[in-house]
Amino acid sequence: MQNVVAAGLGIGPEHPPRIMGVLNVSEESPYDPSVYDDPADAAEYVDEELVGEGADIVDVGLESANKRFDVLSAEEELDRLGTALETIELVEGNPVFSIETRYAEVADEALSGGFDMVNDICGFADPEMATVCERHDAAVVKMASPPDLTRPGAIERVDDIYDALASEPLTDKTILDPAFGGWSEAKTLADDRETFHRLGEFRELGRPILVSINRKNFIGDVVGRDTEERLPASLAATALAVERGADVIRTHDVAETRDAALIGHAFGRERQ
Repeated sequence: MQNVVAAGLGIGPEHPPRIMGVLNVSEESPYDPSVYDDPADAAEYVDEELVGEGADIVDVGLESANKRFDVLSAEEELDRLGTALETIELVEGNPVFSIETRYAEVADEALSGGFDMVNDICGFADPEMATVCERHDAAVVKMASPPDLTRPGAIERVDDIYDALASEPLTDKTILDPAFGGWSEAKTLADDRETFHRLGEFRELGRPILVSINRKNFIGDVVGRDTEERLPASLAATALAVERGADVIRTHDVAETRDAALIGHAFGRERQ
């Protein structure tokens, strides 16, 4: 099982589970508490609400990945990147900074400007993404997706998710994300539940695993709760995900998720 180092932070079975907090500089993002367009306010949020509560990594989104919105071009993402770069300069803490993008051009600019790693929600649909990350010696999250920049995560069957994650290219610092959530109209809550049930199988690919399950619909469906009432169920799912091998948990609820991940790590099966 391969471990990854991102700007000095070890990720993988030899390390405790890492918590990835979320900051959005995208005005259309649906989760209001994480959305900022002023760098000073954004930096304060990172220091107090993310790093201050235990986030190891801060993932900065330039646009909403919600399928209801039009996909931004690389040029439009670059227009927003300045806010993100100014924000990370103002942060007093020292988290690993991840840029969420589907474009190699944006990743290159972000990594050159101070970001440490990339969260590619289109799974290397941009053929230059792996090359850019290797050139910067940067860790990169590869989310299970078809080779289409306009359709992030639009894979339903678990076998197809596995194949998408296993497909080349893969860098030496690739982290895998099985893409929980409603990334396409065809994906059902049952598909997400099956993916979660089979989460341990992705360990066979020999790479660290990131999961983004915080308050997702497939969790809410089990407990019959709306988004704002799903935190307890999300924490239970987090502990189970870590027990099944998740190495990074992406979340908006940093402090609580950190505790749940540590429980899953401490009382779960020995990780290989």
